[in-house]
Amino acid sequence: MSNAAGFVLAVVAAVLWGLTYCLDERVLAGMSVFKLYFLHSLVGAAVAATVLLATGHAPASLIRVDPSEAGLPLLGITLVTATAAAFAILSSIQMLGASKSSVLEISYPLFVAIFSTLFFGGHLQPSVILGGGFIFVGAAIIAMAK
Repeated sequence: MSNAAGFVLAVVAAVLWGLTYCLDERVLAGMSVFKLYFLHSLVGAAVAATVLLATGHAPASLIRVDPSEAGLPLLGITLVTATAAAFAILSSIQMLGASKSSVLEISYPLFVAIFSTLFFGGHLQPSVILGGGFIFVGAAIIAMAK
């Protein structure tokens, strides 16, 4: 996949996440975080199974994990952190609203840079720390404004 396609997909994801947060805020006014997360997950599994079927793969391959695909401990950790993050953001949307939650949550690139350096040998540039710090502080200022 080309860089241009990756860029377009990242922008599409940003647009769709923006819409999702707004829709989730409305849905969470009358539904629990756990039920919405379950429904998100159920639809995700259905879409993945449909794509697998359409491409000639068995949907059962979704639940079979070959240790050569990924380290099992690393897979377990990412599943736990992604689930915790989903519950945290849905709860935040329910408590603060989509706008404030999204502004705070969007500071995650700073943490990507930090964790990439700490755990996977990435190179943390001072400009990344400075810029990420500005984003985090700016997001906090915006989110705390009434």
